[in-house]
Amino acid sequence: MASDSSGVDRVLDVAADAGWGLLELPARHTPRTDPEAVRAVALVVRRLLDRGGAATSERSPDPVPLTAARIAVGTAHRDQAAAVRAALAELGVSGVVADTANRLQGREFDVTVVLRPLSGRPDATAFHLETGRLCVLASRHRHACVVVCRAEVPELLDDHPSTEPVQLGVSMKFPDGWEAHHAVLAHLNEHRVRWRP
Repeated sequence: MASDSSGVDRVLDVAADAGWGLLELPARHTPRTDPEAVRAVALVVRRLLDRGGAATSERSPDPVPLTAARIAVGTAHRDQAAAVRAALAELGVSGVVADTANRLQGREFDVTVVLRPLSGRPDATAFHLETGRLCVLASRHRHACVVVCRAEVPELLDDHPSTEPVQLGVSMKFPDGWEAHHAVLAHLNEHRVRWRP
C-alpha cells in the first residue's frame, strides 16, 4: 500500500530507506503512559502492517512478508508496554510483541518501534539514562527501528546533568548514559519526522 503522506507513513518511508526513523511529538511533560505517544506507537505498527512491507535478508532468496510476529515494540516500563498492547488491540493488531527492554534482550525482530525512555519526562533519572536499556531498545531490529519521542530531549539532558556524587579512586563507567543519549539522538535527528496528529 502506498504512503498516505501522514507523519506515520513518512517516518516509515524514512526508516525503510535508512533503517532508522524518529517520529517526534510536540514537547510536553506527560504521565509515563503518555496517551498520545502510546497511540502514535500503535499507529506506526498498524500502518506498518497495512502497507504490506517485506523484508529481504540472507535467510531467504525472496522477500518475506512482514508479519506481526516479526515486529516488536520496546518500552522502558511495564505499564507503558501494557498501554501499548491495549492501544494495539483497539486498532485490531495482535501478535506483535510489546514489552520492556529487559524482556526483549536477546530477541530479534525485523522491525522495532521504540517509545524512547526520556520522552515526556520532567527529569533524567539514572534509570532512564542507563546505557544498557538504551542499547537493547536500539538494537533488537534486523531492518529498521522507529523511535517515538517527544521533542526537547536534548534540553532535558542539558537541564539534568548527572547528579551522582563523584567518588575518588573509583573508575568511571563508560559509556556515560547522558553522553550515549545525546549521541543516539544526534543520529536519530538525521531521520526525524514531526508528528502531526
